[in-house]
Amino acid sequence: MTGVAVPAKCRNCRHFRNDPAYLEAAIKGLSAMSSAWGSVRADDGLCLHHDRYLSAEASCRDFQAEAVTAILC
Repeated sequence: MTGVAVPAKCRNCRHFRNDPAYLEAAIKGLSAMSSAWGSVRADDGLCLHHDRYLSAEASCRDFQAEAVTAILC
């Protein structure tokens, strides 16, 4: 079986985190202003490699595909 190519977008990168609970813990005071669970945030998240908050649609030359574990039936 060959690997499946994924788009080189932040959403698919091993450095990207956009889980709402993770964001609220990582960005102190976020829940006082709003919530990471809000729809305004969309799929935005944190790049742990560049220490930036950005869109899941962004990309950069440091992209590393996230390891995907799947069970095929």
